[in-house]
Amino acid sequence: MKNTLLKFVSFNLVFLSAAIQAEEARTNLDAHVHGVSELMVVAEENALEIQFKSPAMNLVGFEHQAKSSKDLKAVDKAASTLRQPEALFLMSDAHCKLINMSVDLSKIIDIDHQDNDHDRSSSNHKHEHNDNGKHHDENHSEIMVTYKYHCQDSTSLPSITVNLFEFFTGIEEINTMWINQTGQGAVTLRHNNRTINF
Repeated sequence: MKNTLLKFVSFNLVFLSAAIQAEEARTNLDAHVHGVSELMVVAEENALEIQFKSPAMNLVGFEHQAKSSKDLKAVDKAASTLRQPEALFLMSDAHCKLINMSVDLSKIIDIDHQDNDHDRSSSNHKHEHNDNGKHHDENHSEIMVTYKYHCQDSTSLPSITVNLFEFFTGIEEINTMWINQTGQGAVTLRHNNRTINF
């Protein structure tokens, strides 16, 4: 039990270190860039977790609260696609089975008060106008998805091919960080370079 706890603490310290390094590397970049998404992959023994975060614009084409039938249809389509990880992430040789999935659309859809909570949606999406009259969002809407897998042995996973580009044409780049028991790394995925090699 003590060895397991020490291993857990050590693993999380390494994970935290990788997260801090990635954050420092992004300090000169806009925290929210249309066309750019983020992916975090963490593997330890029999556990694999993939976390995907993206501006809503990349996935549904807008960032405001979905109200119209057209907007709601776009959200439904994106949600349906995001709930098909077997098509989005191709894994080799690890024999991983999905055990849990969470798709957070709360920034663009108000499930409880879709039609009559105008005040809440307005407060979640503020605007300011620039000199050209164009909108610039102060509060950017993002979509967050987490996939949790149980694997026979996640350390035997040599690569993951990410097919998000095929389904969401608004994604141009995916800044990816990964960490497992043998190391850590970062890579920028693009349409012509979609594979994370561990």
